[in-house]
Amino acid sequence: MGVKERKQREKRQRSNDILEAARSVFETKGFLNTTLADVAKEAEISVGLIYRYFQSKEDIFASLALKGAEQFDGHIVDILKRASSGRKKMGPEKLLSELSDAFFAFYGPYGEYFDMLIYTHKGMKNVQIHGTTLTRLMVVTLGTLDKIKEYILKTPQFKAQDEEEALGVVFLLWGILLGCHKLFDNSGRGFLLAFNRQEFLRTAADAILRGIGSPEMRGETNISARPPGSSTGVAAHFSGAD
Repeated sequence: MGVKERKQREKRQRSNDILEAARSVFETKGFLNTTLADVAKEAEISVGLIYRYFQSKEDIFASLALKGAEQFDGHIVDILKRASSGRKKMGPEKLLSELSDAFFAFYGPYGEYFDMLIYTHKGMKNVQIHGTTLTRLMVVTLGTLDKIKEYILKTPQFKAQDEEEALGVVFLLWGILLGCHKLFDNSGRGFLLAFNRQEFLRTAADAILRGIGSPEMRGETNISARPPGSSTGVAAHFSGAD
């Protein structure tokens, strides 16, 4: 390994060490009560060294969100690869179950940084977050949703007639999982419900499967009207292609 490669590896390792130190302090003290001095102390470095890697505390939690998104995308790739391999594709029930498990495994340790990012941007206009981090976060997240959409579109068991319906299933699933995460703690006990998490997710998955398999409901489930030939990718949906 050359000097340049070694320095790049050391830089990535230092950045990751700072992120993990910050995550540890955030979990203990909470985001609002944590200072960069706290993070520096946990990482056993100076505050000045942190600024060589991150612009602010907000930049750190945006980077944590990106780290989680990249790990989640890797899990989704593995699930979809297994679902497509062999003579018999993975059934919708099994696929939805594995996607749900992967989502909760990801959103447990990293979801709060997505939430904090949204709330911070709503309340603060001058947040110092590296633009590259936000761009990569959007690209990774939308790419994950597109991968799921493409699998649903090419899998007859989901009965999605076109990209619009497949995209609708993805958004429905994503919204349900986000909502479920708010209703359950990390142990799987419901804050407001008499269900445990797995039972509730099975019920939600059944509802999704009944909905996308019901021909009489097709005319009532369009996400939005688009002109012929318009893009129906996830990125296009978020960029205002309605």
